[in-house]
Amino acid sequence: MMKWAYSTLPFRRKSLKEALDAVVKGGFRCVELLADRPHLFPEDFRAGAINDFSQCLAQRNLKVVNLNGWHASALGDGVHPNWLAEDWKERELRIRYTLDCLRLAAALGIPTVSTNGGGPVPESMNEREAWRLFVANMHRVTPIAKKLGVKLCFRPEPDQLIRTSAQSLEFIEEVEEPEALAVDFDPTSAVLQGEDPCDAFQRLRHHIAFVRLTDLAAGEIHRHTQLGEGVFDIPAFVQCLRECGYSGHVIISVPSSERSPDEVVSASREYLTRHGCLEDKPEERRVP
Repeated sequence: MMKWAYSTLPFRRKSLKEALDAVVKGGFRCVELLADRPHLFPEDFRAGAINDFSQCLAQRNLKVVNLNGWHASALGDGVHPNWLAEDWKERELRIRYTLDCLRLAAALGIPTVSTNGGGPVPESMNEREAWRLFVANMHRVTPIAKKLGVKLCFRPEPDQLIRTSAQSLEFIEEVEEPEALAVDFDPTSAVLQGEDPCDAFQRLRHHIAFVRLTDLAAGEIHRHTQLGEGVFDIPAFVQCLRECGYSGHVIISVPSSERSPDEVVSASREYLTRHGCLEDKPEERRVP
């Protein structure tokens, strides 16, 4: 049976405590945390805070299943720091930030860290040059991930270097670190690339660390939205996961919202329950 988790992504303007409380009140036991301020930015986290953080999770009966290092607003606007930046200093910043995320995840017992699919290809590079650069950067990171026992998960997306399931397989094969590298699979990205999301899942199944569930806004612009407010057939994809016998985590990941955290989480749960995707009932929990 698949397991459900909720990302603190929509609460990036709220404190970590507010975000965790909303996840708990919504009845979820697993959570994805942002490796960014004001949540769990590695540079702000000191060794002495590990016990306090562990107690915070234990009080809420929560388990962290992924540390989201896709980008850090604390390090710049947009997709920063960038694996493919023309400025070598920014590339080094990305590598250092990712290594810090991996070390923090290892210290806290978080099994995976997610990153992007390389980032947009700069105008000064062709795709092959960008590919070689991304592979070279991975060779500096994945051996350490392997030693730490944490998997680094890249997410294919339409505006990234790695966009399709075929590219994902080629990249994993070329990096040659299957114990340290995996896929953060978003089925809506497959749809945007003209792939059937279930076929893409099947193709990548043995390399997928977890599934990221969101909805896709109508129109040609790549924009995500709250579950049930877009055009992606979520119930059909969840049924596909069931038929495949998927037993990993599904991380609900919706965009930032001006609504209260409690409303955001409850809206997701209500949609999934109403469409038969989420069968378990939220449990009453004591939130300090």
